[in-house]
Amino acid sequence: MTTRSANGASPILGRPPVLRDIVEEHFEELDFLWEVRESVIFAPDWNLEELAELEERAEAHLDGLRLAELHAVDVARPHLAGEHRSGATAATFVFMESGDPELAGGVLAALANADAPARDGIRIGLRHSRIDAIETQLFELAASGPSCVRAEAADVLAFHRRRVPDISALLTDNDTRLLAFGALGRVGRGLDERTFLAALDSEAGEVRCAVLEAAARSRMPGLDELCRLAALRADHPDLEALAFLGVLAQPQDLKLLISAAERADTAAAAARALGAFGRLEAIPVLLRMMESAKCADAAGAAFTRITGAQDVETPVEQTAGVAGDIDAEFADESPRIDATRAAAWWRSHESRFQRGARWQAGRNVDGNPLDLDDLPLAVRRDLYLGARGGGSGSVPDRELEARAVLQAPAR
Repeated sequence: MTTRSANGASPILGRPPVLRDIVEEHFEELDFLWEVRESVIFAPDWNLEELAELEERAEAHLDGLRLAELHAVDVARPHLAGEHRSGATAATFVFMESGDPELAGGVLAALANADAPARDGIRIGLRHSRIDAIETQLFELAASGPSCVRAEAADVLAFHRRRVPDISALLTDNDTRLLAFGALGRVGRGLDERTFLAALDSEAGEVRCAVLEAAARSRMPGLDELCRLAALRADHPDLEALAFLGVLAQPQDLKLLISAAERADTAAAAARALGAFGRLEAIPVLLRMMESAKCADAAGAAFTRITGAQDVETPVEQTAGVAGDIDAEFADESPRIDATRAAAWWRSHESRFQRGARWQAGRNVDGNPLDLDDLPLAVRRDLYLGARGGGSGSVPDRELEARAVLQAPAR
């Protein structure tokens, strides 16, 4: 059993009788489950309840590691600065949950010196750990460490909504800009238009997505107009900005998105936008788009995102590859929506959908959509970003990447 030191300040870890194999199994399962958790945090086919169940399984294994005390530390130590991100995340949980200042210091040392995969895993673990005891040291790392370490530390501080030093220099570094934009968005530190447009001109789509999300989180003035200008460029329209117009869901953009759906170079992005927009006027457009091979997948995903339609996939026998076909073996397993089945489903169910409302996953999301726990995680994220980016004063600063129990609205 863990005991306290004489002054009660920190626990004294012991070595209770355990089976080493069982401790290792707890660690491996925690490692695996948290890796899965990070991969589905914004998945379109997971909701909060499912995320909570996954986290409860991971927490049960962490409980076993807490009881193992120093045995768990021994198992975790090689992984803290190891080669795998998820192993470093699990090790961070073990070290931080120990309550031992020396072990917490070991986490900080690994964050400052480990290779990129381990640093990223430590960052994730610290996002979901108590950081009061190391906040000052994290701030120092974010202020004066190597650029990559600064970005990792700033991300952790911002995730917990703690004070973050000036990290503007990290916004132009390809190795740090994703985390830096995320940190600035979370602490509400506004982006200037010049920085925003420079990032929006990046050739990397993930950078454009990061700056759009940061701008929405921090309620950047004029975000919708800047997206329109980027999306409507005659040459090289910005597809991420176009798709984000659907997230912002400004009524005047519906016609723009429908027009963009008719252009070959913007059709897929426009379909994504129409799915996020969630207006019923998009349904006939999406049904037509599903008949085109070039944008069928995007249009089908948008149709089901709005309606929540089920049993509209192409029959398996029509998509199965020939035995021995290598391309078929490694093909995307996501089912393709069948245009004929989707149209038939819509004819049967259209009457239950209220005109003029915004629909996501078959739910009317006008009002307080973040209170709908059964919405897909990807949908909840976009509704949150759209409300923040649209300037809604009633949208709380809720961290959607936090554990499910913290994401769920208070009851």
